[in-house]
Amino acid sequence: MRIEDKIWGERWMIREDSVHTTNILKLKKGFRCSWHRHKEKYNLFAVITGKVEIIIEAFWSEQGEIATKSFVLCGGESYYVEPGFWHEFRVIEDGIMVEEMYVEYKDEDIERAKLGGPIDE
Repeated sequence: MRIEDKIWGERWMIREDSVHTTNILKLKKGFRCSWHRHKEKYNLFAVITGKVEIIIEAFWSEQGEIATKSFVLCGGESYYVEPGFWHEFRVIEDGIMVEEMYVEYKDEDIERAKLGGPIDE
């Protein structure tokens, strides 16, 4: 496990590889992460304690412009951001949040050489 200091608190990196990342975030009230997006990975935020606002640029206004929308999450609530959408989180109350980033599983991802079945065949 690797621990990194961040402007908004600490990131405890539990797992990180090319398709999946799991972090525990210790959050400090009054701070936010950078405005960013992921090309391929989904970003799941699950609040354990505290209160966090998720801001996402994903909704078109009636005038045809991109607009932002925000969601306030409290302990026990979660939200995920699809790849390609700009987003950030803002810490309203100190807390703990799980962050997972992952690539969507696709059936064509697996290649089989032999089918499963009874061992004695």
